[in-house]
Amino acid sequence: MDIDYVIAWVDGNDPKHRMLRRQFPPDGKECRADEAAGDVRFHENGEIYYNIASVLKYAPFIRRIIVVTDNQKPKHLDAFFAEGLCGRDFIRLVSHDEIFNGLPAPRPNFNSLAIEAALWRIPGLSEHFVYANDDFFLNAPLSPEAFFIGCRPVIGGQWAKPERKRLKVRVRNALRKLTGRGPATRPSYRKALDLGAALAGVCDGYLVHEHHPHPLRRSTFEQFFSGDMDALNRQVSYRYRHADQFNPVSLANHLEISRHGVPIGPRKHVAYLTPDMGRRIPPQLERIRSGSVPFGCIQSFEAFPAGVAGQMHRILTEKFYDTLPRELTLGARGVPSMAA
Repeated sequence: MDIDYVIAWVDGNDPKHRMLRRQFPPDGKECRADEAAGDVRFHENGEIYYNIASVLKYAPFIRRIIVVTDNQKPKHLDAFFAEGLCGRDFIRLVSHDEIFNGLPAPRPNFNSLAIEAALWRIPGLSEHFVYANDDFFLNAPLSPEAFFIGCRPVIGGQWAKPERKRLKVRVRNALRKLTGRGPATRPSYRKALDLGAALAGVCDGYLVHEHHPHPLRRSTFEQFFSGDMDALNRQVSYRYRHADQFNPVSLANHLEISRHGVPIGPRKHVAYLTPDMGRRIPPQLERIRSGSVPFGCIQSFEAFPAGVAGQMHRILTEKFYDTLPRELTLGARGVPSMAA
């Protein structure tokens, strides 16, 4: 079975990208400008190199890595080829122009939910692929069965009530009505999951998945959208995230569950770090050091205190030292240039 590994990546530090975000701001129908077009959402901290290195180290069965960008290129990407860590054809760049070809997607596009909905249109993409944000990484040795068993994706998570039935959401909506405000328009992670489930015909709840690489089948998207191109056209029509957009991974998961009988497994364990975790950070760092869980995710590297961010870079560089290009280190084992 061929399995491709797809990473969506953007270099928001690029002056041209910053200029474009200011030239094409949210139009008022999308989420707030500070959330949608601010630098934090697009900040690039070198996480993609750990992600690539983790695949080389822990998933030798991957056919190739595909990096989807807006005609950008990670600065140190060629070093993986130059230092013999992988073949030149192992890592492939694909532009938004290719996946949006023939679709009514505004360009430039800064919307991860639109991009994710079109990944299955990557030319030459394998039937079975794994989708990862650039801040994900594999944290321990894996086999193909970690992602696909009998050609079907391995799906795990926790079942949640539909958003309209959750007490917290009902109270919030009631307060908005009492104070004369209209319905909430901010995009919500859980609402996008719920919308994905509903689009797949699952209305009694939805699966909440963790922040880890997701196994997907190209044909699942292709078959669904061939019968509902309007759904795809609406999804990609937003330049920035919108409250009416569904989560494409959620759509695929619920299609697999409802139409193909894929069972729901337990939650997949992740070493997960965010800047607001405080005292919970050291235990998560230990999970990365020890490889005690299969996946890792560090969100918003730039928002951590400098000392903590440097520690995380050192731990990750030590972990993936053998599959990271030497130009990404300062020469001393475990001391990353990205933390300097």
